[in-house]
Amino acid sequence: MEFTVNPRRSLIVYMHSMKQVRQLKRFGHISYQSRKGHYVVIYMDEAQVQATTTKINKLNFVRRVEPSYRPDIDMNFGERVDRGFFKPADGLPPKDDED
Repeated sequence: MEFTVNPRRSLIVYMHSMKQVRQLKRFGHISYQSRKGHYVVIYMDEAQVQATTTKINKLNFVRRVEPSYRPDIDMNFGERVDRGFFKPADGLPPKDDED
């Protein structure tokens, strides 16, 4: 039996009130909840994200639902660090050492 990693993604659910957090447990694993910011981060399989987003949006205590973009970002920064993150602009005047 071979182990395979399922692609997963988190949803950020903004709510009117934090009283209904327990109702969101059925949609996935709640990894973080901010009482001050009135949002909850739910972690689930990638295949369930679209269907779950529509179900959560229909709940009356939910303001909006946003998917996490972290799986879409390339996290390999090795080449960028070696070359530098920013390219210098060509039209910059030379630095004067006189102060």
